[in-house]
Amino acid sequence: MIEVLILYILYKREKTIYSIRKEITELFGMFTKPSIGTIYPALKRLLHDNCVELNERISEGGKKSSYYAITKKGIKNFRDYFFDTASDNPSLFYIQFQIRLATMGLLTSSERKLFVEEYSQKLDIYIAEIERTLNNEFLEHDYYREKVYTRALTEYKSLKDYLINLKVE
Repeated sequence: MIEVLILYILYKREKTIYSIRKEITELFGMFTKPSIGTIYPALKRLLHDNCVELNERISEGGKKSSYYAITKKGIKNFRDYFFDTASDNPSLFYIQFQIRLATMGLLTSSERKLFVEEYSQKLDIYIAEIERTLNNEFLEHDYYREKVYTRALTEYKSLKDYLINLKVE
């Protein structure tokens, strides 16, 4: 997912690794706050895959700065990273889902429709799993666990409704 965020940030203009981190934190800090130690290896992978290019400049003070820019291949590969398999871990899925929603502006209309279809199905699976757990008469649910499951069920249903009603033109 970090690759999606990096490519999304670089789509507008080239940036240093520190400004990439700053913008990711500003735009997506409620979902993720990657460290330089997370961003740097992702940038190396993107460089290796020719999705970004590195431009080094010397400032008037003699300091070397490295700027990263997205390439045409990076714009194309954004879609591959975006549609990479969603996590089966519900908490990771939730974060990845939010990040994908926030970055889907770089997709075509048909790609956005595909995203809505795929994630609606995934949300249906999570909703069914929670309902099955809540309705299982052989499982003992204490007050707190039942409240958490009921809240999760409400959240996933709300996300599904939001996704279905989202404009994807």
